[in-house]
Amino acid sequence: MELQDWKKIHDYCMNKPCVYETRPFGVETICYRVAGKIFAQLTPKENWFKITVKTNPNAADFYRRMYPSVVVRGYHCPPVQQPYWNTIELNQFEEEVLWQMLDEAYSEVIKKLPKRDRERLPLMQQYHFVKTNGTNKVFCKLCERLNQQLDESIGKKVQSEQYAQYNGLETIHDVVLVYEGEKAIGCGAYKAFDEETAELKRVFIDKDYRGKGIAKELLRRIEADARISGYRFMVLETGVALKDARELYTKVGYKVIPNFEPYVNMPQSICMRKKI
Repeated sequence: MELQDWKKIHDYCMNKPCVYETRPFGVETICYRVAGKIFAQLTPKENWFKITVKTNPNAADFYRRMYPSVVVRGYHCPPVQQPYWNTIELNQFEEEVLWQMLDEAYSEVIKKLPKRDRERLPLMQQYHFVKTNGTNKVFCKLCERLNQQLDESIGKKVQSEQYAQYNGLETIHDVVLVYEGEKAIGCGAYKAFDEETAELKRVFIDKDYRGKGIAKELLRRIEADARISGYRFMVLETGVALKDARELYTKVGYKVIPNFEPYVNMPQSICMRKKI
């Protein structure tokens, strides 16, 4: 394969069910994940056109023997992980064999997922995630429904007097919408907090679609997008009254921190942070 073919590899990975792109190691290296787990890592550079793929020890050894010096142990992996990853020199590799190895890598990750995540994957395929911005009319309507939910949870007076002023959409430029077919069922967004931190905003899933793992998948997509944009951390504000939201954020790795502005003197607020 040649460097100019890298988009074919990208499309092949992204067309697999429930796959999304992340760039945790910088803008030049693209990682492909399913349910939060990496199955391939592509670097489309002139002097480093390689891909590292998930495997198992038997398959890893087979490919290394079949393609000596072209397929090698995962170059970026510590020794204990190297039996489970192969790095391929793409300039010297056959396209059809690469597709086979990517299929195997994807399957290998799926097999190792927790049972609940594995069972949810076929259902998750009916939802699609769309990037947009804070002026999107669908996003605005979903935010209105979120505000109605917050009115019910924490009280309309508290919501309108204390929180509404901090939930404006004019500073939000990065949004992810969730659709089932043509129906918008959820949303989430982030905005700049400081140079290395983004703030999670306006997360909402229609009540008829909760408990299906959609919110967890939505957060993965938002965090991945923020990381690609150069942020290393994500912060958020939630509420004492929002038990389900707090439990979700805790499960996906957020930890409580001292309340930041403008929530410092709001004891009903809880602020959280995560490295993304």
